[in-house]
Amino acid sequence: MVPIFEEIHIENTNSCGYKCSMCPRESHTRQIGFMSLQDFSFLLERIGPVPSIGPYQGLFHLHGFGEPLLDRSLIQKIEVLKKQYPSSLSLIFSTLGVKVKDDYFEKLLQAGLSTVIISLYGFTEQDYKKIHGYDGLECVKKNLLLLSEAMKLFPNPFRATIKIPAQSITSSLPVAEPPEKQDFCIWAKGLGFNLAEWGYVHNYSSGRNYNMPNTERMCPVINGKRKNILNITWDLNVIPCCYDFNATIRFGNLRQHTLEQIFSSPEYLAFVTAHKLGDLSAYPICQNCEKSDYT
Repeated sequence: MVPIFEEIHIENTNSCGYKCSMCPRESHTRQIGFMSLQDFSFLLERIGPVPSIGPYQGLFHLHGFGEPLLDRSLIQKIEVLKKQYPSSLSLIFSTLGVKVKDDYFEKLLQAGLSTVIISLYGFTEQDYKKIHGYDGLECVKKNLLLLSEAMKLFPNPFRATIKIPAQSITSSLPVAEPPEKQDFCIWAKGLGFNLAEWGYVHNYSSGRNYNMPNTERMCPVINGKRKNILNITWDLNVIPCCYDFNATIRFGNLRQHTLEQIFSSPEYLAFVTAHKLGDLSAYPICQNCEKSDYT
């Protein structure tokens, strides 16, 4: 039986120009690509209405293991999504470190984007480059100014939040907490952005070793909020969660199978059984996982 999804995560691309210290980009070996507009429209049809409930009205994440702003068809995808699922909301995670035209964010919001969460882990040019592996702080600041102007034209229901590191995780990053952080926060709030401190970095399963593997908790994809999140890669593979950055566990592909077929497939059932029995020998990507649930 297909789970009742509260969120659908669609990876529009796994391409990224950043090499963030907390992200296992150096271990990312699957093919780089962009979901075509045709495939995007096709998978929206595949999702279809929820049996006994009706049209899907949950949240769409239009990002994955990549930078969504690199997708030149992102605005068109949001327009298609808004037309087909007018009651749904859409969200992207972005570094905002991509050069765009001055009216880009105005068009993005006009298309119907509901939320953007901006990952920003450095507050000086030197620190930003150390953490993100890219000298992009000035580009980010320019884009924040452009986005702020667009927000004035489309104030509701759009929300923009800048995700910044809490002092508790600075030991996990290659720099200490700088005094410039407070000045930046004051500046960003003045532009109308919400700020959220994040005090937790992830293992990305086999990608990093920030946290001890959790051997006591059941995988939240089996018994938790992540069970209600559908994860689709840019090439239409359905995978268990976003931490499987190389898409090593594939339940099925939406080009060949419906969601009903995928969630009754031997691949999906074997994954569920292995986690319930506590035997992850067939799933190396799961063995170092801290099993953090989605919040």
